[in-house]
Amino acid sequence: MTWRRQPPAYSPVDPRSLVAGAGAWLTHASPAEERISADLSQRYAATAALLADSGTSALVMVLRHVVGYGRTVAYPAYGCIDLTAAAVRAGVRVRLYDLDPNTLSPDLESVKKAVMRGVEAIVVAHLYGYPADVAAVRELADQHGIPVIEDAAQAAGGTLLDKRCGALADLSILSFGRGKGITAGSGGAVLARTTPHAQWIQRARERLGAGSRGGREIFTLAAQWMLARPSLYRIPAALPALRLGEMVYRPAREPRSISAAAAAILPAALEIEEGDVAARRARAAEIIAAIGSSRRVLPIRPLPGARPGYLRLAFLDSVGDISTNPSLGVLRGYPMTLDQHEQLQPALAARERAGKGAEFLRDRLLTTAVHSRVSQADIARFGDWIYAGSGHARVEEAWAT
Repeated sequence: MTWRRQPPAYSPVDPRSLVAGAGAWLTHASPAEERISADLSQRYAATAALLADSGTSALVMVLRHVVGYGRTVAYPAYGCIDLTAAAVRAGVRVRLYDLDPNTLSPDLESVKKAVMRGVEAIVVAHLYGYPADVAAVRELADQHGIPVIEDAAQAAGGTLLDKRCGALADLSILSFGRGKGITAGSGGAVLARTTPHAQWIQRARERLGAGSRGGREIFTLAAQWMLARPSLYRIPAALPALRLGEMVYRPAREPRSISAAAAAILPAALEIEEGDVAARRARAAEIIAAIGSSRRVLPIRPLPGARPGYLRLAFLDSVGDISTNPSLGVLRGYPMTLDQHEQLQPALAARERAGKGAEFLRDRLLTTAVHSRVSQADIARFGDWIYAGSGHARVEEAWAT
């Protein structure tokens, strides 16, 4: 066993921002939320922005706003367990639509069927930094007069037709949590692009609970900066209490404002985002080249006009026999479809279950790290690992059958 273990995801942290965050924590200084909101509005072509304590809280607020307690929203059948936590806290019911496993984008026929069964809104999520076809879902939703909520928590700087993910719907949410493309240790945002939604944001801001001082964010980011290195990551990964690399359900709290520390850290994180996205894209291109003509895996195919932000590089296992390789950062995707989340089952509409695309992703999707701490030697080792296996039929053939 090698000691080296690659962190699955890593977002750069400017040590100077930790000092700013520590100062805000010590003084509980009022963060310049107006300036940050204005910056986010400009970046994401929004008319208003609301900062919250997490991306999950941001989604809870939007679900309450456009869906309402006891009413129904359409969710992707495969995705982050925080989707479940948000639905449970918001008190909404859930219908599921399928995904295209080749692109991670919504299966439009499945979305249409979910809409016809009755929903108040559709949530479209960008997985692992791969842009989803929000425009196509919006076109379908507009025919039925229902809104689309863009979940850009994992967008990681991705773009679609030169528009930034997070700017593709009338309401979008962002996350600044650990391991996201932009990290402040915690935090999230709601972005609005219509006058009624902007007016709602103003009312919601006035009702939002006060944020914490944020000492936990300082500790978490300092630990990440120090330990999220291949030479050291095995230490935190070995601690059972941290449950790193596991899918863990954490109940959503009542939404609050962003913490003082996270608000102080966030501006520096926004400044370095562009360079970090470029670095992840370059590493992703090198790993895809290393995969080459291997018959073991097939990289997820971006939509036409899409430039993924590559929170992680995703690929499909041709036959389902590839083991994970934590030393390289190769891990399975989410191990369950949403209908298998026991916490969501009471909120599922009758007879809702995942489609074949979502089940295929559950069984065959793998991801690997492309962050700034992935070295050229790591990429070479990844290529050696891929070609060490036997050849298999390509996935597009297996999926087509």
